[in-house]
Formats: sequence, structure tokens, C-alpha cells
Amino acid sequence: QRIMDDIIDLEMEKIDKIIAKIESDPENDDIKNTEFQLWEKIKTKTSQGRRTGVGTTAEGDMLAAMGITYGTEEAIEFSEKVHKAVALAAYRSSVNMAKERGAFDVYDAKREVNNPFINRIRVADPELYEDMKKYGRRNIACLTIAPTGTTSIMTQTTSGIEPVFMPIYRRRRKVNPNDKDVRVDFVDEIGDHWEEYTVFHHKFKEWMEVTGIDSNREYTQDELDALVKKSPYYESTSADVDWIAKVHMQGRIQKWVDHSISVTINL
Repeated sequence: QRIMDDIIDLEMEKIDKIIAKIESDPENDDIKNTEFQLWEKIKTKTSQGRRTGVGTTAEGDMLAAMGITYGTEEAIEFSEKVHKAVALAAYRSSVNMAKERGAFDVYDAKREVNNPFINRIRVADPELYEDMKKYGRRNIACLTIAPTGTTSIMTQTTSGIEPVFMPIYRRRRKVNPNDKDVRVDFVDEIGDHWEEYTVFHHKFKEWMEVTGIDSNREYTQDELDALVKKSPYYESTSADVDWIAKVHMQGRIQKWVDHSISVTINL
């Protein structure tokens, strides 16, 4: 939360540079005015609210690691507890920063009296709420669940609050049959040669290694199906999870997220 609040200052420096660039452009003011006004509004809103977006990823892997089946009531309850803990910690940090650095410019406790999210915080942590009324908070909003597509590739985890898409899938790569030690599994209609190989979701592979299952040998499709059935990802893929359960899960998590949540619902 502190790092993200520092980033707001860096963002405002960049906005100042954009405004300076517009001012120095050779076009006349009539042409530049629309863009200039836009960036002035962005700068004003950024400084008035200091909006951040602390989030999470790897929800699907977390539930699997806990031995909880994604999409069940048990999973929904556990996820809600996690995001409640994150929300209270982020808001506590924002209030602590308000003591040191000052509250965001337009903070007014009276305007949030009927805010359902703030009232959930008031019930969950009355002391935090009273401190917030007294000192304000540094950021108008603190939380989001972004799509985290690229982030989850880098962290080698499931994305955002999503389930695993597929724990195992098959890929083909084109090979030259004359090369040494090449295995040809498939020849297509135009005569190209392909080798088939299995790709494991990173955390599925980790589960295999933790439980003493060799992740380097070749498995038949029946053996792979049996592996999935034995694993904590069984009936927890994007194709398995009931879409209504997914909506319920998002709704329960949204109670503790003050921005939006990015998800894909498979119908």
C-alpha cells in the first residue's frame, strides 16, 4: 500500500511532463485546448483521491494448495475471509499513512456515512473506522482484482481470482525427421512431422513433485486423466466450475474490494 501511494507521486510527475509537452507544442491553443483540459482534469482527480489498487493473483492455486475445491461453498467462504483480511490491512495502512502524510484532499467522513463498503469495515473493525474518521485515510480507494494475465505468466500461477484453465494439455512442435534423437508422433496431411509433448500447469507440476510423482516421464492420456482426478485441481478447471457458483464467489469477494474485479465467466 505504501509503495502504491509513492507511485501516485511518480504518476503525477509524468502528468506534469505530459502537460509541459502539450504547452510547448507548436499548434495553436484552440487545437491543444481539449487535450490540455483532459490532462489537467486527470491531474486534479489523481491528486484529490490518490487512488491505488492493491490486488491479488493465484486464487485458484491457493485453494488447490489448501485442498479446497474451487467453486464449492467452502472455497467461497475461504476466499471471502482472505479478501476481507487484505481489505482491512490495506485500509489500516492507508489510515496510518494519513497520520504521517495527510489524508487525500477531498476526504470527508460524512460523505461515506451510507457507503456499504465503509460500513462493512466499521462492523469488522470498529477501531479502524474510528481512526479513519479522526485522521482520514491517504487513498480514496485501495483495492482491485486486475486481469493479471501477464503477471500470472511471470509468477507461473493461476490468474486473479480465476480457477486453473487446464492443469495439463498437449502441444505439438514441428520436427525434422532426419535429425538425431527426434521422436515423430504425428504426420499431418501435407507431410510435416510433429512431436507431441505434455505441458503441466506450474503448480500442478509442483504438486506432482511434492507427492513423489515423476513429472518428466511420458504419460498416456488415461494416466494423465487419472493424475488430474487424484490432484487438488480435480473438478476445479474453468470448464468444470459451475458459472453460477463463480458469480456467487465474485459477489462475496466484491464485498471486500472497493474497485472492480476482472473475471471471465465460462458459460
